Formats: sequence, structure tokens, C-alpha cells
Amino acid sequence: MRTFPFIVAGAVLTAGLLGAAPASAATTRSFNMQTVAWASKDNPAQKRVVAEFGEVYGFVPDTIVVNRGDHVVLHIRNLEGGGDDGHTLTIPGYGINQSLPPLSTETVSFTADKAGVFPFHCEFHKPWMSGELVVLPAR
Repeated sequence: MRTFPFIVAGAVLTAGLLGAAPASAATTRSFNMQTVAWASKDNPAQKRVVAEFGEVYGFVPDTIVVNRGDHVVLHIRNLEGGGDDGHTLTIPGYGINQSLPPLSTETVSFTADKAGVFPFHCEFHKPWMSGELVVLPAR
């Protein structure tokens, strides 16, 4: 398998290690994602962080790498259980805006038909709850 090294957030990553195959072999790529609360009002030990910044959420992983032409399937779990802990997975470059209710698992699928870097975020917690979809170009 040929790999493509590149830099994301200061770390050198190799596309072959992140599940991407050569562009000539378009396949289905499935990823398991989840929401995380880095700092939560429900955790008394984080009271000062929440008081200064508010609740801090994220996606894990926050970088998804695929090849142009791949069929992408994202299984996303929202692990927060409170009534006000809803999120979205919004990828404007692909017209995706999936609701993620508390304690739910949702599936988003699409064909990565455009190469480039496509930011994603939660509509309720942007810009901090965000990440990137990296679609490698066809060779």
C-alpha cells in the first residue's frame, strides 16, 4: 500500500495508517466517532474551567482522511446524557447537518466526490467543537 505523508496540527501523519487506500481503489470507509466533554458543568472538579470558558466539547477523532471517490460511513455516538447535551455533525462543504441527540448513535454516509480539506463542527458549540475531513485527490 502506498502512503501519503502530510502534516496535520504539527504532527506528521500517513494516510495509509488512517485507513485511506490508494485513490484508484475507491471503497467504503467506515469510522467510529464520538462526542466528548473536555470540561463539563456536571464535574465539580472542573468548576473553574467551566466558569471561565463554559463547557468544552469535541469530536474524537477530529480528523478523518479518505480518498476522493470513497463511500464514507460515519457512526457517531453522542455520549452526553443531559437534556441540553444535543450536538450536530455539520460538514458545510458536503451539505451535511446531522442532529446528534443525547445518548444517541447516528450514521452519516456520503461519497467523497470533492478533494480538499472540509471543516466540520457542531452548530451549538462552534468554533471549538470542530474537526476536518481530508479528502485526498485521485492520482
